[in-house]
Amino acid sequence: MKAALSMLAAGAVVLATAASGSARPQTTNSPAIFTAKVTITDRSIVMRPNHAARGSYVTFIVTNRGHKKQVFLFGDAKRGVGRTTGFTRTLAPSQQLTVVLYLDYRGVVRYSIRARTGAVATAKGTFRIT
Repeated sequence: MKAALSMLAAGAVVLATAASGSARPQTTNSPAIFTAKVTITDRSIVMRPNHAARGSYVTFIVTNRGHKKQVFLFGDAKRGVGRTTGFTRTLAPSQQLTVVLYLDYRGVVRYSIRARTGAVATAKGTFRIT
């Protein structure tokens, strides 16, 4: 009788340990989502905020408030070894677009606007990933 009771108690302990172990979530936190508003004029560019956390998604809302067609370059649009995340978009006057990026490294990303492809940058700035 004592042997059966000790086996029953040991079984209950094993089941309780297994149940409490499986009740814990084994996932990580979901990434943060930021919104960066970018306003372009013919001579300037403003980005607010100009920083975000690594491992987060950033939604860039880019608006051209100028009177000329502008090319917005963020980071490095080409992919490959030693290259970073980025994109290039051309915006007509009063046009707005949205681009979502996943930030997978820490560092500083440069951005600029040009009146046309290949021209000298009209305005420049930096976006910090911490």
